[in-house]
Amino acid sequence: MDEKWGPKTRAAIVTVKKGAKGNLTWILQAALYTKGYSPVSLDSIFGKGTETALANQKVGDISVDRKAGKATFAELIVG
Repeated sequence: MDEKWGPKTRAAIVTVKKGAKGNLTWILQAALYTKGYSPVSLDSIFGKGTETALANQKVGDISVDRKAGKATFAELIVG
């Protein structure tokens, strides 16, 4: 990572979907929360609450597929 949202950070992002656990899921939950989409809890587990929040988010031109990839993270974090 390059300590900012640059090419190295974007390249390091993987798609996160239901069942995922860990730091990237926590970052997704926190980003959704700061944009007003409650994932129910910030527990690092991509469960029903995170899936629903992701499906309800309406950022940029992102299609709603209940997954978070590079484009979703870029819209949520960089805006």
